[in-house]
Amino acid sequence: MAAFLVGIGLQAQISTTRINDIKLGMKLSELEKVIGQKVKMKLNEYGYPEDPVTVVSKGVTYKISLSSTGEEGANASKLSVYMIKSSDSSLKTLSGIKVGSTLDDLISKYKNLNISIFDGYDEKTDKRTKAFRYFNVEDYDAGSILQFNLVNDKVVSFDLMYNEGC
Repeated sequence: MAAFLVGIGLQAQISTTRINDIKLGMKLSELEKVIGQKVKMKLNEYGYPEDPVTVVSKGVTYKISLSSTGEEGANASKLSVYMIKSSDSSLKTLSGIKVGSTLDDLISKYKNLNISIFDGYDEKTDKRTKAFRYFNVEDYDAGSILQFNLVNDKVVSFDLMYNEGC
């Protein structure tokens, strides 16, 4: 029974607060400990990272956005994980959703949660399109959104971020 539970835990890698060992709110120093190396980033004139950083941990590639945890401007010691993105095909949610899952799979698994579906915007035609969509699961308690990016109604990547609200 214990081996079964451990096996499930290893497959359940994405939640509304983490993707594998990388968690929202994790300090830069904690992230570097998890990935086993210093994060290489370019800071702008205000001390904030210019772009998301690409990191690899346990064979999975992530794009990580970092934000300042302090109010007095940013510096590396005050940076924490604000957004995590990945399109790695080995990842699965706690509900078994993975790259290649369909919009119907998402609706079936998450229909009783706080969900929203948005059509993408095609800049070439200057119109909304169903060719690519965003399926969001909002976690009010964690203050986060797990976003599934879909192309032709199939999951192609995951974004996990704090919900800034409107």
